[in-house]
Amino acid sequence: MTFKSAVEETPDLKGTWCSGLQALPKTDRQHMDVADTGRLSGSINVEAALTKKCPDPRWDYAIGYRPGNVSGEVVYWVEIHPATSGEVKVVLAKLAWLQRWLRELAPRLHAMRKEFIWVSSGKTSFTLSSPQQKRFAQAGLQHKGRVFRIPDKAV
Repeated sequence: MTFKSAVEETPDLKGTWCSGLQALPKTDRQHMDVADTGRLSGSINVEAALTKKCPDPRWDYAIGYRPGNVSGEVVYWVEIHPATSGEVKVVLAKLAWLQRWLRELAPRLHAMRKEFIWVSSGKTSFTLSSPQQKRFAQAGLQHKGRVFRIPDKAV
């Protein structure tokens, strides 16, 4: 199953797949760095696609990528959001919504290898050793600072 076919087989997302990082507005694309753009398999703007169908909170984006060390694709579920202590609960609520939505309404995407990524849209008010990081890890969320570099190899 490819990222593109999984998106097209998800009724809520049908017709929303874009090549490369085209689903991300330019202001959010600046927070992304890709090890090998030739390995990008597309992107979707989850929030825009589901605005009328799902109430807040909604996750921002999904990016498909073919790492060089595994077969198949990895879907990076990316939230670009302020990274202050007061926003931790907001992002964790968005993550809980996304995980529930994937299980219930997007089984093909849910079955794919995935990582949940938070990218700061501005200043970050907590450190890599802060208690918030422990909460992120427990929830399966990775905070990547102001720029997320999609690695050439999956972990």
